[in-house]
Amino acid sequence: MSGSNNKSIIFYNGFREKSYCGYCKKGKTSCSHGMWASRLSVQAYQDMIDRGWRRSGKYCYKASMDKTCCPLYTIRCEALNFELSKSQKKIIKKVTKFLKCGEYETNTFDNEQAEREPLMNFETHDIHNHDDKMQVTSTDTDQLYVEEPCSSVTGLQNSSTLVTDKEVKNTVLSVNLSCEPETTKENKKVKPGEGANPNLPKCKKKKLLRIEKKLAKNPNSVITTSVPQQKSLEDFISENDLASIDESKKLRVSLVQTGTEEFSQTFTAGASLFAKYQIAVHNDQPDDCDMSQYFEFLVNSPLQAEKANHSDHPGYGSFHQQYWLGDKLIAVGVIDILPKCISSVYLFYDPDYHHLVLGTYSSLREICLVRKLYSMSPDMKYYYMGFYIHTCAKMRYKAKFRPSYLLCPLRYTWHAVERCIQKLDNEKYSIFNESDDVQDDGDTLRIDNIPVLYCGTLMTYSKYKTINYKENQDELMTEYSMLVGPKLVRQLIYCFLD
Repeated sequence: MSGSNNKSIIFYNGFREKSYCGYCKKGKTSCSHGMWASRLSVQAYQDMIDRGWRRSGKYCYKASMDKTCCPLYTIRCEALNFELSKSQKKIIKKVTKFLKCGEYETNTFDNEQAEREPLMNFETHDIHNHDDKMQVTSTDTDQLYVEEPCSSVTGLQNSSTLVTDKEVKNTVLSVNLSCEPETTKENKKVKPGEGANPNLPKCKKKKLLRIEKKLAKNPNSVITTSVPQQKSLEDFISENDLASIDESKKLRVSLVQTGTEEFSQTFTAGASLFAKYQIAVHNDQPDDCDMSQYFEFLVNSPLQAEKANHSDHPGYGSFHQQYWLGDKLIAVGVIDILPKCISSVYLFYDPDYHHLVLGTYSSLREICLVRKLYSMSPDMKYYYMGFYIHTCAKMRYKAKFRPSYLLCPLRYTWHAVERCIQKLDNEKYSIFNESDDVQDDGDTLRIDNIPVLYCGTLMTYSKYKTINYKENQDELMTEYSMLVGPKLVRQLIYCFLD
């Protein structure tokens, strides 16, 4: 990744009031902390998700794990060692069969398998053009960023920038974890029976039967067997790309970076597909999934695009991976390409193609993309799937992508999902790393040295207190420092809106 002087500017909202939980369907039980991000470098966001943060549009949130009803554990898959399961192979083969001959199993639409990750909705009150209020412009942006706040107080006091428009007051946020209610399924009545007859011999594979038949005809036959070559994920995916009824039905997958001219040409198609998906899968009203909602949640991103050192690398930032069947857009995977990983943001698709299990299929394509980018960037090794929610059965499918690891909510270390599940079966909030020897990364930073932006001027928090100190502000800054950690607190510029 090429060097970058991108600045990360945030507005911390703190702990929000308990709200309705879309996972367990209980009211006033979901707890989290949040912040608005005017802009984030890809490295800063990488460090944020490695501490349990996640974004929805430009709003970033982190669950209060010991208080919330449904703890959200960050989960990532080790893409380079990914093990393709039988069921995942069947899904890829199903897509191949459909592309070759147009055949597919006719099954009814199932909301249980319809979504890969719920959309995080938030509402704002008394806040308009929040991003514009925090936008920083400067002829020399390098003066904004302070590598060592402790030793640069004098320089900070003389640095100035402009915050456009008037400051925002009384910011109130409400996050809705929208997850479709689980449908109840009728249990099929099975006639009682004795089961398999243990006295009968076990079934033999066809290959073994053919060998026995050949030896029966000619006992002197020489049997030569070869070890079947195992297909890789890339082998299975390439079969999709080559299979089609005709050119009009050929599957084409394109990776488009948001904010580019190429992306603007497909914006309307993406917005229309998003609305169709939300109405069919989540029973949204048309006003809840219009173009403005599509832009706010899935297009508008705080990540600052960065170029990669390799000419074939798409670069870093926010992207839409679009799935085209001929000239028809049938699915979009919203992803962030970061220094160490691809982070899945959301997936939406045409419900008419639900039989292709596009949720799992698109995840496999994204894992394949991680492996491709690894050849150009050795740090790219992981596929982040958002959150694993053990208390929500619909989200447990993520553990089937192996090998996967969960983030310890206290020590921020990674642990095999299989071992974590054993703990989560007994207690929904679990600390996976119970060692007392693990230290947080980096040295602690006094809150007085936190970089702060106020009225267009960059300064330390200690300087800000001499200008506009408010009651309980130290407690809020201490909370913020603990949540983002000593490494991030040096990278993020805390914006005060007066």
